[in-house]
Amino acid sequence: MSDEKQSLSVVVRSDEKGHWVEWNNDGATESLGPYQNEKTSSDVRAAKEREFTENAGHIDDA
Repeated sequence: MSDEKQSLSVVVRSDEKGHWVEWNNDGATESLGPYQNEKTSSDVRAAKEREFTENAGHIDDA
């Protein structure tokens, strides 16, 4: 088992087109959106965080 820490960041970014959920998982950057409201994008961000943490184990915040 590796002692290396996994790098994960999930954020909401807003622009003139809407609200985007962007994540960087160990160097791989992806996004979903645009969403029309902040609540939806916030819910998607939370779901994406759960997806990564429940599927890959707990991730320590850096």
